[in-house]
Amino acid sequence: MTELLKKPDLVLLIDDDDAVNMLNTIILRKSGLADNIVAVQSGEKGLEALSEFLTENKWPGIIFVDINMPGICGWEFIERFKKDFVQFKEKCLICVLSSSLDPRDRENAKNSDMVDSYLSKPLSIDVVTSLGKKYSQLI
Repeated sequence: MTELLKKPDLVLLIDDDDAVNMLNTIILRKSGLADNIVAVQSGEKGLEALSEFLTENKWPGIIFVDINMPGICGWEFIERFKKDFVQFKEKCLICVLSSSLDPRDRENAKNSDMVDSYLSKPLSIDVVTSLGKKYSQLI
């Protein structure tokens, strides 16, 4: 990434698959987009992390959330985000990251006022670079 782009101070990964979180963390670091990456394994842990970030006076610039997770799925996480954290939405991108082949998931993401991107797993350097440009325009 070029140094002219504003990088997020923090990225949050929410996926119940540790291997996916590890791979995406490597890709994010390799791309140069983010140095501070927090990965959690559930929607509930994602909501807890957001609350904790607020108490520490920090906020993720990009949130990646898997759709299909046990407990609080990605869609429920997004609804809870909208209910509890909507005032912070202008400070971040929310990206649905999924391996789902269900076209309804892509359509739900497209129709959501909270979702900025629908991405297929795993992340790639090109996708992350593109998100970095999108984030830079947000800030």
